[in-house]
Amino acid sequence: MASDMSDHIESPVKEIALVSTGGTIEMMTGRRGLVITDGINQYLLDGDVIPANINVTKIEFSSVPSPHITPARMRELCLRLEELAACGKYDGIVVTHGTDTLEESAFLADIYLNEQVPVVFTAAMRSYAEMGVDGPRNLRGALLVAANPEVHKLGVTVVLNDEIHAAGRVTKTYTSNVSSFASPGYGPLGFVDQDRILLQRMPLWRLHLPPGELIMNRRIGLVRIASGFGAREIRFSADCEDPGLVIEAFGRGNVPVDVALAIEYAVNKGTIVCVSSRCYIGRVLGVYNYSGGGVDLEQKGAIFAGDIQGHKLRLLLMACVGMKCDSQEIRELLKGL
Repeated sequence: MASDMSDHIESPVKEIALVSTGGTIEMMTGRRGLVITDGINQYLLDGDVIPANINVTKIEFSSVPSPHITPARMRELCLRLEELAACGKYDGIVVTHGTDTLEESAFLADIYLNEQVPVVFTAAMRSYAEMGVDGPRNLRGALLVAANPEVHKLGVTVVLNDEIHAAGRVTKTYTSNVSSFASPGYGPLGFVDQDRILLQRMPLWRLHLPPGELIMNRRIGLVRIASGFGAREIRFSADCEDPGLVIEAFGRGNVPVDVALAIEYAVNKGTIVCVSSRCYIGRVLGVYNYSGGGVDLEQKGAIFAGDIQGHKLRLLLMACVGMKCDSQEIRELLKGL
């Protein structure tokens, strides 16, 4: 049964920090396409967007297209969010972000931040220059979610198209549709319905990085396996002495024979190799006992990573390696997934 967490927001006024990073939600039409105009956030903050009894403090972190958000910038954003959450001034935080890398920034924030105040990411699939702009409604929904004192228990969330998603599950599924953001196979945590928040469930799993300074190791690779493809790239990464590598394998975590041999080569060279699936839904698991099957890869020293998507797993591995976790600690962290 859905639980109603709305409890109509009453006095005192909720203080929300609105952290802008750029993306389509800030863009207008330029001479040959959409651009961020003069690096200044374009979205409106008026009575139609800001719900009653919410006070917004605007904080500009950056104003760039989301493909320009690197892991280093994601780290800086996490540290800024940590600072805002700990300062005691705010009841919640909303981050506006471009859609292309939103799920990665939100995931890194989710595994790093402590549960102090709600942190909510939102965005727009359509700019103010396009018909049917969705940014104002998404921003209003995110503000409502961030103002609810119970939402921090969900970890970092993502709010678009009136849906509330867990940062660990959400992904962009469509290049342009306003319903692009979804959690395939799991569904949203809940919904924004006018001025009410309706929750359906809690997140099924959460991961937390070990305590310590957040450091991102840039030399973590990601190889998506296809028929006849992957072995050369894995060996190259190992020969470059990259400390970690994520493999997006077939199905349950299976690969061709030459890829399996390349994984063994990388592990023997000291590379931490983590395996995810290129499928949207389901865990990788050592089920198939043939050369290149999951059982074989585990015996060769690969670490299976449950049902984390490869690009998010890469961020996790970047942080773990940067924070000096060894392969056994990483294996234990992923063990329950």
